[in-house]
Amino acid sequence: MSALTQINPLAVITSSSVVSTVILTGFVLALPFLYLANFYFRYKRHQAATPWPVNGKVVVITGASSGIGEELAYEFARQGAKLILCARRVDKLSNVAQVCKDKYGAVDVTISKADVTRESDVVRLIETISATHDKIDCLVLNAGVSMGEALEKISDFSVIKDIMDVNYFGSTMFTYHALPLLKNAEKSRIVIVSSLSAIIPGVPYRSGYNASKYALKGFFESLQAELINDNIFITIAYPGVVKTEINQSRLGKNPISLDFSNAMSAEECSKIIVDGTIKGHKEIILTNMGRLGRIMEGIFPDLLFHLSYSRSKNYFSEEKEKVKDQ
Repeated sequence: MSALTQINPLAVITSSSVVSTVILTGFVLALPFLYLANFYFRYKRHQAATPWPVNGKVVVITGASSGIGEELAYEFARQGAKLILCARRVDKLSNVAQVCKDKYGAVDVTISKADVTRESDVVRLIETISATHDKIDCLVLNAGVSMGEALEKISDFSVIKDIMDVNYFGSTMFTYHALPLLKNAEKSRIVIVSSLSAIIPGVPYRSGYNASKYALKGFFESLQAELINDNIFITIAYPGVVKTEINQSRLGKNPISLDFSNAMSAEECSKIIVDGTIKGHKEIILTNMGRLGRIMEGIFPDLLFHLSYSRSKNYFSEEKEKVKDQ
Protein backbone atom coordinates (compact mmCIF):
# COMPACT_ATOMS: atom_id res chain seq x y z
CA MET A 1 0.00 0.00 0.00
CA SER A 2 1.42 3.39 -0.95
CA ALA A 3 1.97 6.18 1.51
CA LEU A 4 -0.74 8.22 -0.23
CA THR A 5 -3.39 5.60 0.50
CA GLN A 6 -2.37 4.95 4.08
CA ILE A 7 -4.53 6.55 6.76
CA ASN A 8 -2.98 7.65 10.01
CA PRO A 9 -5.58 7.19 12.78
CA LEU A 10 -3.85 9.72 15.00
CA ALA A 11 -3.94 12.30 12.22
CA VAL A 12 -7.66 11.68 11.71
CA ILE A 13 -8.36 12.10 15.43
CA THR A 14 -6.17 15.21 15.61
CA SER A 15 -7.88 16.75 12.60
CA SER A 16 -11.29 16.03 14.08
CA SER A 17 -10.21 17.54 17.41
CA VAL A 18 -8.98 20.71 15.68
CA VAL A 19 -12.31 21.13 13.90
CA SER A 20 -14.18 20.51 17.17
CA THR A 21 -11.98 23.04 18.96
CA VAL A 22 -12.67 25.69 16.34
CA ILE A 23 -16.40 25.05 16.58
CA LEU A 24 -16.30 25.10 20.38
CA THR A 25 -14.34 28.37 20.39
CA GLY A 26 -16.93 29.93 18.12
CA PHE A 27 -19.69 28.59 20.36
CA VAL A 28 -18.09 30.08 23.48
CA LEU A 29 -17.73 33.46 21.78
CA ALA A 30 -21.36 33.36 20.67
CA LEU A 31 -22.63 32.00 24.00
CA PRO A 32 -23.99 35.30 25.40
CA PHE A 33 -26.01 35.90 22.22
CA LEU A 34 -27.23 32.30 22.12
CA TYR A 35 -28.28 32.52 25.75
CA LEU A 36 -30.25 35.70 25.11
CA ALA A 37 -31.90 34.18 22.04
CA ASN A 38 -32.87 31.06 23.98
CA PHE A 39 -34.19 33.19 26.83
CA TYR A 40 -36.31 35.17 24.37
CA PHE A 41 -37.94 32.09 22.84
CA ARG A 42 -38.45 30.55 26.27
CA TYR A 43 -40.18 33.77 27.34
CA LYS A 44 -42.34 33.74 24.20
CA ARG A 45 -43.44 30.18 24.98
CA HIS A 46 -44.18 31.09 28.58
CA GLN A 47 -46.29 34.06 27.46
CA ALA A 48 -48.27 31.86 25.06
CA ALA A 49 -48.78 29.06 27.59
CA THR A 50 -49.80 31.11 30.62
CA PRO A 51 -51.77 31.93 32.64
CA TRP A 52 -52.83 28.38 33.37
CA PRO A 53 -54.42 28.03 36.82
CA VAL A 54 -54.84 24.38 37.82
CA ASN A 55 -58.12 24.90 39.64
CA GLY A 56 -60.95 23.33 37.63
CA LYS A 57 -58.67 21.80 35.00
CA VAL A 58 -59.41 18.25 33.78
CA VAL A 59 -56.20 16.30 34.42
CA VAL A 60 -55.70 12.71 33.27
CA ILE A 61 -52.81 10.76 34.83
CA THR A 62 -51.70 7.32 33.68
CA GLY A 63 -49.87 5.04 36.09
CA ALA A 64 -51.43 6.94 38.98
CA SER A 65 -51.56 4.05 41.46
CA SER A 66 -48.07 4.58 42.93
CA GLY A 67 -44.77 6.45 42.74
CA ILE A 68 -44.53 9.67 40.77
CA GLY A 69 -48.03 9.22 39.31
CA GLU A 70 -49.55 8.96 42.78
CA GLU A 71 -47.74 12.06 44.02
CA LEU A 72 -48.72 13.98 40.87
CA ALA A 73 -52.33 13.14 41.66
CA TYR A 74 -51.93 14.58 45.17
CA GLU A 75 -50.26 17.75 43.90
CA PHE A 76 -52.90 18.38 41.22
CA ALA A 77 -55.64 17.60 43.78
CA ARG A 78 -54.15 20.11 46.21
CA GLN A 79 -54.44 22.77 43.51
CA GLY A 80 -58.07 21.99 42.68
CA ALA A 81 -57.90 19.88 39.52
CA LYS A 82 -60.62 17.52 38.32
CA LEU A 83 -58.78 14.22 38.30
CA ILE A 84 -59.10 11.16 36.11
CA LEU A 85 -56.70 8.54 37.43
CA CYS A 86 -55.94 5.37 35.53
CA ALA A 87 -53.77 2.31 36.09
CA ARG A 88 -54.05 -1.47 36.09
CA ARG A 89 -54.30 -1.81 39.88
CA VAL A 90 -57.74 -0.46 40.65
CA ASP A 91 -57.50 -1.24 44.38
CA LYS A 92 -54.49 1.05 44.75
CA LEU A 93 -56.17 3.66 42.55
CA SER A 94 -59.10 3.68 44.97
CA ASN A 95 -56.74 4.41 47.85
CA VAL A 96 -55.08 7.25 45.93
CA ALA A 97 -58.46 8.73 45.03
CA GLN A 98 -59.56 8.61 48.66
CA VAL A 99 -56.41 10.45 49.81
CA CYS A 100 -57.01 13.07 47.10
CA LYS A 101 -60.46 13.70 48.56
CA ASP A 102 -59.85 13.36 52.28
CA LYS A 103 -56.41 14.97 52.59
CA TYR A 104 -56.24 17.36 49.64
CA GLY A 105 -59.88 18.38 49.26
CA ALA A 106 -60.47 17.13 45.72
CA VAL A 107 -64.17 17.09 44.86
CA ASP A 108 -64.03 15.50 41.40
CA VAL A 109 -61.92 12.33 41.20
CA THR A 110 -62.61 9.48 38.81
CA ILE A 111 -60.66 6.23 38.64
CA SER A 112 -60.45 3.88 35.71
CA LYS A 113 -58.82 0.48 35.38
CA ALA A 114 -56.88 0.80 32.15
CA ASP A 115 -53.93 -0.94 30.56
CA VAL A 116 -52.22 1.57 28.27
CA THR A 117 -51.04 -1.25 26.00
CA ARG A 118 -54.64 -2.21 25.21
CA GLU A 119 -56.20 0.09 22.66
CA SER A 120 -59.70 -0.99 23.67
CA ASP A 121 -59.05 0.22 27.25
CA VAL A 122 -57.71 3.55 26.00
CA VAL A 123 -60.60 4.12 23.58
CA ARG A 124 -63.15 3.25 26.27
CA LEU A 125 -61.57 5.71 28.70
CA ILE A 126 -61.42 8.51 26.11
CA GLU A 127 -65.10 7.94 25.28
CA THR A 128 -65.98 8.19 28.97
CA ILE A 129 -64.02 11.42 29.37
CA SER A 130 -65.66 12.83 26.25
CA ALA A 131 -69.10 12.11 27.66
CA THR A 132 -68.40 13.52 31.13
CA HIS A 133 -66.01 16.43 30.51
CA ASP A 134 -65.76 16.97 26.74
CA LYS A 135 -62.10 18.02 27.09
CA ILE A 136 -58.72 17.20 28.58
CA ASP A 137 -56.73 20.16 29.91
CA CYS A 138 -53.69 18.11 30.86
CA LEU A 139 -52.68 14.59 29.88
CA VAL A 140 -49.90 13.20 32.10
CA LEU A 141 -48.23 10.15 30.58
CA ASN A 142 -46.56 8.47 33.52
CA ALA A 143 -47.26 4.73 33.16
CA GLY A 144 -44.05 2.79 32.72
CA VAL A 145 -41.99 -0.29 33.48
CA SER A 146 -38.24 -0.81 33.65
CA MET A 147 -35.58 -3.52 33.58
CA GLY A 148 -32.33 -4.25 35.38
CA GLU A 149 -30.32 -6.77 33.42
CA ALA A 150 -27.61 -6.80 30.78
CA LEU A 151 -29.00 -7.58 27.34
CA GLU A 152 -27.09 -10.85 27.12
CA LYS A 153 -28.59 -12.03 30.41
CA ILE A 154 -32.28 -11.51 29.71
CA SER A 155 -33.94 -14.86 29.09
CA ASP A 156 -36.37 -13.64 26.43
CA PHE A 157 -36.20 -10.63 24.08
CA SER A 158 -39.92 -10.12 24.71
CA VAL A 159 -38.77 -8.14 27.78
CA ILE A 160 -37.56 -5.38 25.44
CA LYS A 161 -40.78 -5.51 23.41
CA ASP A 162 -42.94 -5.36 26.55
CA ILE A 163 -41.07 -2.28 27.79
CA MET A 164 -41.63 -0.53 24.46
CA ASP A 165 -45.31 -1.53 24.52
CA VAL A 166 -45.89 0.16 27.88
CA ASN A 167 -43.47 3.09 27.86
CA TYR A 168 -43.54 4.11 24.20
CA PHE A 169 -46.57 2.69 22.43
CA GLY A 170 -48.78 3.09 25.49
CA SER A 171 -48.00 6.82 25.74
CA THR A 172 -48.13 7.56 22.03
CA MET A 173 -51.35 5.60 21.45
CA PHE A 174 -53.04 7.33 24.39
CA THR A 175 -52.01 10.69 22.96
CA TYR A 176 -53.34 9.76 19.51
CA HIS A 177 -56.79 9.04 20.89
CA ALA A 178 -56.78 11.99 23.32
CA LEU A 179 -55.88 14.68 20.77
CA PRO A 180 -59.47 15.72 19.93
CA LEU A 181 -60.22 16.32 23.62
CA LEU A 182 -56.93 18.15 24.11
CA LYS A 183 -57.87 20.43 21.22
CA ASN A 184 -61.17 21.21 22.96
CA ALA A 185 -59.30 22.79 25.88
CA GLU A 186 -57.53 26.14 26.01
CA LYS A 187 -53.74 25.98 26.28
CA SER A 188 -53.83 22.27 27.02
CA ARG A 189 -50.83 20.27 28.17
CA ILE A 190 -49.23 16.93 27.40
CA VAL A 191 -46.72 15.96 30.09
CA ILE A 192 -44.37 13.03 29.56
CA VAL A 193 -42.62 11.59 32.59
CA SER A 194 -39.46 10.40 30.91
CA SER A 195 -36.06 9.75 32.51
CA LEU A 196 -32.70 11.44 32.73
CA SER A 197 -31.36 8.38 30.90
CA ALA A 198 -33.04 9.74 27.77
CA ILE A 199 -30.44 12.51 27.56
CA ILE A 200 -27.55 11.08 29.60
CA PRO A 201 -25.82 8.05 28.04
CA GLY A 202 -23.86 5.23 29.65
CA VAL A 203 -26.42 3.75 32.07
CA PRO A 204 -26.03 -0.05 32.05
CA TYR A 205 -28.69 -2.77 32.53
CA ARG A 206 -31.50 -0.61 31.14
CA SER A 207 -31.02 -0.76 27.37
CA GLY A 208 -34.69 -1.41 26.62
CA TYR A 209 -35.90 1.12 29.17
CA ASN A 210 -33.50 3.81 27.96
CA ALA A 211 -34.47 3.13 24.34
CA SER A 212 -38.15 3.64 25.17
CA LYS A 213 -37.37 7.01 26.77
CA TYR A 214 -35.22 8.11 23.82
CA ALA A 215 -38.11 7.15 21.53
CA LEU A 216 -40.56 9.25 23.54
CA LYS A 217 -38.29 12.26 23.20
CA GLY A 218 -38.17 11.92 19.41
CA PHE A 219 -41.91 11.39 19.07
CA PHE A 220 -43.04 14.26 21.28
CA GLU A 221 -40.44 16.75 20.05
CA SER A 222 -41.85 16.19 16.57
CA LEU A 223 -45.44 16.28 17.80
CA GLN A 224 -44.83 19.64 19.49
CA ALA A 225 -43.94 21.10 16.10
CA GLU A 226 -47.27 19.82 14.78
CA LEU A 227 -49.37 21.13 17.66
CA ILE A 228 -47.74 24.45 18.60
CA ASN A 229 -50.19 26.41 16.47
CA ASP A 230 -53.06 24.68 18.27
CA ASN A 231 -51.76 26.05 21.59
CA ILE A 232 -51.07 22.55 22.90
CA PHE A 233 -47.89 22.63 24.96
CA ILE A 234 -45.80 19.51 25.43
CA THR A 235 -43.55 19.18 28.46
CA ILE A 236 -41.03 16.37 28.85
CA ALA A 237 -39.83 15.78 32.40
CA TYR A 238 -36.48 14.05 32.96
CA PRO A 239 -36.31 12.79 36.56
CA GLY A 240 -33.13 11.18 37.82
CA VAL A 241 -33.29 8.46 40.48
CA VAL A 242 -36.55 8.90 42.40
CA LYS A 243 -37.84 6.85 45.33
CA THR A 244 -40.67 4.82 43.81
CA GLU A 245 -41.74 1.20 43.38
CA ILE A 246 -39.71 0.90 40.17
CA ASN A 247 -37.66 -1.94 41.67
CA GLN A 248 -40.91 -3.91 41.86
CA SER A 249 -42.01 -3.02 38.32
CA ARG A 250 -38.87 -4.16 36.50
CA LEU A 251 -39.23 -6.89 33.91
CA GLY A 252 -36.93 -9.90 33.69
CA LYS A 253 -36.06 -12.82 35.98
CA ASN A 254 -33.07 -11.43 37.89
CA PRO A 255 -33.13 -7.62 37.68
CA ILE A 256 -30.52 -5.67 39.61
CA SER A 257 -31.97 -3.32 42.23
CA LEU A 258 -31.48 0.43 42.21
CA ASP A 259 -30.06 2.05 45.32
CA PHE A 260 -32.44 4.76 46.55
CA SER A 261 -30.35 5.98 49.49
CA ASN A 262 -29.59 9.33 47.80
CA ALA A 263 -32.67 9.51 45.59
CA MET A 264 -35.14 12.38 45.30
CA SER A 265 -38.54 11.79 46.88
CA ALA A 266 -41.52 11.25 44.60
CA GLU A 267 -43.28 14.11 46.38
CA GLU A 268 -40.52 16.61 45.59
CA CYS A 269 -40.33 15.32 42.02
CA SER A 270 -44.07 15.78 41.50
CA LYS A 271 -44.04 19.35 42.80
CA ILE A 272 -41.31 20.32 40.35
CA ILE A 273 -43.14 18.66 37.44
CA VAL A 274 -46.46 20.33 38.24
CA ASP A 275 -44.77 23.73 38.59
CA GLY A 276 -43.07 23.28 35.21
CA THR A 277 -46.36 22.17 33.68
CA ILE A 278 -48.13 25.30 34.89
CA LYS A 279 -45.36 27.47 33.44
CA GLY A 280 -45.47 25.60 30.14
CA HIS A 281 -41.81 24.57 30.13
CA LYS A 282 -40.62 22.62 27.12
CA GLU A 283 -38.55 20.34 29.33
CA ILE A 284 -37.98 19.85 33.04
CA ILE A 285 -34.61 18.59 34.25
CA LEU A 286 -34.83 18.04 37.97
CA THR A 287 -31.19 17.99 39.10
CA ASN A 288 -28.12 20.17 38.64
CA MET A 289 -26.12 17.15 37.46
CA GLY A 290 -28.79 16.52 34.86
CA ARG A 291 -28.62 20.11 33.63
CA LEU A 292 -24.84 19.91 33.36
CA GLY A 293 -25.16 16.65 31.43
CA ARG A 294 -27.67 18.28 29.08
CA ILE A 295 -25.11 20.97 28.22
CA MET A 296 -22.27 18.46 27.81
CA GLU A 297 -24.38 16.12 25.65
CA GLY A 298 -23.64 17.87 22.37
CA ILE A 299 -20.17 19.19 23.15
CA PHE A 300 -18.27 16.52 25.09
CA PRO A 301 -20.10 13.24 24.32
CA ASP A 302 -17.17 10.92 25.13
CA LEU A 303 -16.42 12.63 28.43
CA LEU A 304 -20.12 12.62 29.32
CA PHE A 305 -20.39 8.89 28.58
CA HIS A 306 -17.42 8.14 30.83
CA LEU A 307 -18.69 10.29 33.71
CA SER A 308 -22.23 8.95 33.39
CA TYR A 309 -21.10 5.34 33.30
CA SER A 310 -18.81 5.82 36.28
CA ARG A 311 -21.51 7.56 38.32
CA SER A 312 -24.33 5.18 37.37
CA LYS A 313 -22.50 2.24 38.93
CA ASN A 314 -23.23 3.80 42.33
CA TYR A 315 -26.93 3.16 41.82
CA PHE A 316 -26.81 -0.58 41.06
CA SER A 317 -26.28 -3.03 43.90
CA GLU A 318 -24.33 -5.54 41.80
CA GLU A 319 -21.94 -2.88 40.51
CA LYS A 320 -21.37 -1.55 44.05
CA GLU A 321 -20.37 -5.03 45.17
CA LYS A 322 -17.90 -5.28 42.28
CA VAL A 323 -16.29 -2.00 43.31
CA LYS A 324 -15.93 -3.23 46.89
CA ASP A 325 -14.21 -6.40 45.73
CA GLN A 326 -11.63 -4.56 43.65
